[in-house]
Amino acid sequence: MKQRLIAKITTVLQHVPLVGHLSRQKFIAQFVIGLIKSRNGPFCEVAQHLNDAARPTSNETRIQNFFRDVTLDYPVLV
Repeated sequence: MKQRLIAKITTVLQHVPLVGHLSRQKFIAQFVIGLIKSRNGPFCEVAQHLNDAARPTSNETRIQNFFRDVTLDYPVLV
């Protein structure tokens, strides 16, 4: 079910040019699902729900790198 939800969110993100790369769109989908599951915003808590195959510390680093390196087109959301 998680993979279908990621696919649906990624499809929506393809119509909203928030980020250009498919891998980044999939990451945003995983991050949104992690936010919903954790019901909290700190990266360390979202990281526990991001990717089950990776350690939470690796997921947290991935989140930090994403927000440090990617420029989001915020006016598109308005």
